[in-house]
Amino acid sequence: MSTARLSVDTSAAPPRESSPSPQLGTAAAGQGAEPLLQLRGIGHQFGGLSVLSHVDVSVPQGCIVGLLGPNGSGKTTCFNIASGFLSPRSGAVLYQGVDVTAWSVQRRGAAGLVRTFQTPKVFEHMSVRENLMVGEYKSTRSGWVGALLRLPAARSELKGMRERADACAHRFGLAHLLDVPAGRLPAGQRRIVELARACIGQPRMLLLDEPSSGLNSEEIETLRHWIQTLNADGLSILLVSHDMGLMTVCTQANVLYFGEIIATGSLAQVQDDPRVREAYLGV
Repeated sequence: MSTARLSVDTSAAPPRESSPSPQLGTAAAGQGAEPLLQLRGIGHQFGGLSVLSHVDVSVPQGCIVGLLGPNGSGKTTCFNIASGFLSPRSGAVLYQGVDVTAWSVQRRGAAGLVRTFQTPKVFEHMSVRENLMVGEYKSTRSGWVGALLRLPAARSELKGMRERADACAHRFGLAHLLDVPAGRLPAGQRRIVELARACIGQPRMLLLDEPSSGLNSEEIETLRHWIQTLNADGLSILLVSHDMGLMTVCTQANVLYFGEIIATGSLAQVQDDPRVREAYLGV
């Protein structure tokens, strides 16, 4: 089967839900607002090896914040702590001003804090439509018994999920691939499927882990378009990437080196920081 290259659909997104999770307060947008996501004094060790020390990172509402650093600097560990896949040895993770350090990945996801992975994670034997429907799991109410017995409420939910998945596919330029098994797609299209699945549940905070990994230049430009478009729609983003070209989308960048933040500011500012130049270039 031939796989057509992903076309970029720049149509307007459907309105994002404005009501916050009932467990969390609404963070006011704009300058001076409390950051949507904060890592405060994060420290972590593996055995006797310290990999993070007193790391502070903030993601203001509506911003794209980058986390960059050389290999082995602790970016992945920091990202996994932010997303709930790892618990820090010290420090706290705050989301909308609430300490969520002990929250599970599922609870964070239900509250609107979701992530993608360095290697696109799709269900390879499921269609693109079915992959997108998985992203709506938190909106279901009928439970597995109702689904198993095909009760009216479950059938109605399934119909709504399918319709929203189709609308999301149109939004992300995936409509022509809805019935294609996700495992047959090239890396660039898998990445967009993963991004669309993350966004179908209308999150407030998106964590992207090396999203350009394995993509060619054209696919990276498509990815850049969607990161900027989603941010323009109000989505806050924490971006971890080694791709300096992609990092130009960031409002603010944080440089991690041997487990410590050595510079914070615009990308131009951190690139000119002598500590960053020494870390990357040895000059």
